[in-house]
Formats: sequence, C-alpha cells, structure tokens
Amino acid sequence: MEKTKLIGYITAILGGLSFGTIPIFSANLRDLGASSLEQSIMRLFFGSIVGLVIILLYLPANAKMIRRSMKFSGQRGYMIQGLILAIMIILYLSSIAIGTPAGEAALLIQVHPFVTLMLGWLIFKEKITKSKIFALCFALIGIILLLHPWDATSFLSSIIGDALALVLGVLYAGYIMVNRWNNKNVENVSFLISVSWILIWTFLMGLPFLFIMKQFNLPTEIVSLSFENMFTPQILMMGILLAVIGGLFPYGFIMVASRYLEASRTSILLLSEPIGAMLLGYLFLGEPITLWYILGGVALLTAVIVTILSQTKDELIPTQNELDESDEKNTKT
Repeated sequence: MEKTKLIGYITAILGGLSFGTIPIFSANLRDLGASSLEQSIMRLFFGSIVGLVIILLYLPANAKMIRRSMKFSGQRGYMIQGLILAIMIILYLSSIAIGTPAGEAALLIQVHPFVTLMLGWLIFKEKITKSKIFALCFALIGIILLLHPWDATSFLSSIIGDALALVLGVLYAGYIMVNRWNNKNVENVSFLISVSWILIWTFLMGLPFLFIMKQFNLPTEIVSLSFENMFTPQILMMGILLAVIGGLFPYGFIMVASRYLEASRTSILLLSEPIGAMLLGYLFLGEPITLWYILGGVALLTAVIVTILSQTKDELIPTQNELDESDEKNTKT
C-alpha cells in the first residue's frame, strides 16, 4: 500500500472516531449534571473561539483569502450552514441528555446519505436507480430494528430521543445540500477557513434558539441553567474537549484524508463514527451493545455504503448533457 493512501485511510478513520466522541463527551457531561442547554452553550461558544483563532492565525499571511471569504455570496451560505448546525448541536445534545444511548444516536444519524439521495431526486432531479431503492429498503429495515417498535415499553421510553436523532439525520442531509450549493461561491477559500466561519455563525445563530428553549417548560435535564455549575473545572474541561475533539479534529482529519483518497472511499471509512461511538459507549459508559444495535447497525450501514457506491457509479457515467457538450466540442474541432 502506498504511504499516501495509508495516511488517507488512517486520517479518515480517525475523523469518524473523533465524530463518535461527541455523544460520549455529552453523556459524560450529562452524568456530571450538565443539562443540554449548558452543554450547547459550551459547545457553541468554544467552537466559535476555535474558529476565530484560526481566522486570526490565517490573517497575516492570507489576508486576500480572508477578504474573499467575507464576500456576501459565501457568507450567506456559511450563515445557513451555521443555522442548521446550531439546531443539530442542540438536538443532538438534547437527545443524549434525555438518555438516548450514544451508539444508538450515532447510528440513527446515519440516515443522512439516504435523505440526501431523496433530496437530490426532488430538488436536483437526480436519477433513482435500483441500487438506490435497495439502499432505501436496507435503511428502513435498519431504522425499524434500532427502534424495535414491537417492544412497547422500550419503544415508548426512548421514542423522543430516537426521534431527535432521526431529525438530526435529516438536518445533516440539509447541511450537506447547502454545502454543495455554496461550494461554487467559496471554491477559492481554504476549507479550514470555511469551517471556521461556519463555527462562528453557529454560535451567533444558536444563541436565539437557546434563549427560546429556556422559555419553554421542558425537562430540567434539557433546560436547566447554572453558570456556577458550568464553570466547575471538570464540566468546563469536558465542554472544551467536546468543542475541540468533537469539532475541530473531525474536520481536520477529513480535510487531510480528502487529499489522499477519493470522496467515496473517505465517506465509507467515516462510518467508523457510529462504530466508535458504540464501542466507546460500552467501554466508558457501560452502555450495552444489544442484538438490535448489531442487526440494525449492519442494515443501516449497508444502506449507507450502497448509497455512496451508487452515487460514485453515477458520477462515473456521463449525463446526456455532458455527452451532448462533448459531441459539440468534437464537431467544432
């Protein structure tokens, strides 16, 4: 194996694993008495600080790129992505706060490639192929196995947390679609700069939602707020780790991996996220790995892999427009 590809494989897997630490840190914070609101404040605030520091470090040597990234066309996309990401963070941490197991939450979020596929068909008129239908069937089977609705007691006790995790998958698909749309506006901007702006906008867009949350009569594990509690050393340190290891590290690893591997292979390796979350949850939180996790996870991850491979195959096949343009060029030549 080439050394460069080995670097790509390792960093892609580390990227997925670092994403998988998010529910672990959140569950630890929950056990320390930090509510979803308190966790969200720390995650948004420290994330924006990381983004601001990166931009300031880039500024002396890359002032032109910073100015380019500040154009309205690009900032509009960053703002929308920040809004979606803020809602995702709040829902994710709320799901964990009310008791959804880390591995289960991470697995249910993996519906996003399937949702992206459906949105691509509805919005961009992308083809629905047999392999995509096959992936859809596996995704639905995986979700049913993970939720196991036939066990009424278990289903009713976890339905809210599971629903939040599924909504996260839909939001993540929307985040990816917005990212695709905004790529043309920021194609000459470093990925790290783009991520930094998104982290800053996530904080700015998330604050109103946190204020609105506080106005509702929600469970205390979601909306309780005590700055004295937040600034205890153990909770503060865990909040910083949640923002850095669960925020900056994944994007950094993915950025490195994308330099050495094709996008489809990187996406498959990132499936280490739910696997890592499940294993870490078992090792550090004592969360059991049930038969339904294994069966549902295998079905859902199979759907994701089939979706990714089918999208890659479609990208290799030229569209009719591309064929027409090629014929036109050949005719002119």
